[in-house]
Amino acid sequence: MEAARPRLTSDVVAADSLAAQETDRLFSLYAAHYDAADRARFEADLAAKDHVILLRDAGSGRINGFSTQKLVRAGGARALFSGDTIIDPACWGEQELVKAWSRYAGRLLAEENSPLWWLLISKGHRTYLYLPLFFAEYWPRLEGPVPENVAALMGAFATAKFGEYWDASRGILSFPESMGQLTPALAEVTAGRKDDPRVSFFLEKNPGYARGEELVCLAEISPANMRSVAARALKEGLAMGPLPRQAACSI
Repeated sequence: MEAARPRLTSDVVAADSLAAQETDRLFSLYAAHYDAADRARFEADLAAKDHVILLRDAGSGRINGFSTQKLVRAGGARALFSGDTIIDPACWGEQELVKAWSRYAGRLLAEENSPLWWLLISKGHRTYLYLPLFFAEYWPRLEGPVPENVAALMGAFATAKFGEYWDASRGILSFPESMGQLTPALAEVTAGRKDDPRVSFFLEKNPGYARGEELVCLAEISPANMRSVAARALKEGLAMGPLPRQAACSI
């Protein structure tokens, strides 16, 4: 009989409030999934984020996953940038991260009467597939070219966050040296995914993913544009109202 996956709980903490042992655990998860993992670069990137969504084993409290978050502004528009996101493979299939992130996004959406976008960078097909799973419209996508207004927003956010590393002609972030790439085992496209046209599209758009190049993606965060459990959790976050100005909060 297949063992049950560990049940996860979640909370949101300010990035600068993490205890040393929590940072150690986050880096150990990161290093287990990415080659070219550098501790100093990881900590610098973490320090530049606003919040971290922590996923914990409901029984032991052990951190089994995390996702770093940063609000980016460009030309009067705002986007939620999701950075390093890792879940222990033993917990794959759990929906707690989707729920936690969507509630968090809903609370950010409630802070201002203006659109909120999701700025996602993807160096793996698994990350890219979050988009069609939970969003009705997102870009880039197989179904058609990026609209001009969305392309302009994408470029503005990517430039604001990544500067010279944004290659507008390819829609890619390209770095002089890898900022960390998936281990070969995780980068491999499994047999069950090779015939998925969305995976083929990702590989066509980002052929350098295995060496750490990132595909820049954008989707509007709104109840009308989100699907399934993500839409329900977003509405829960909206109903909860803006995030409290404190180090940690329940979501």
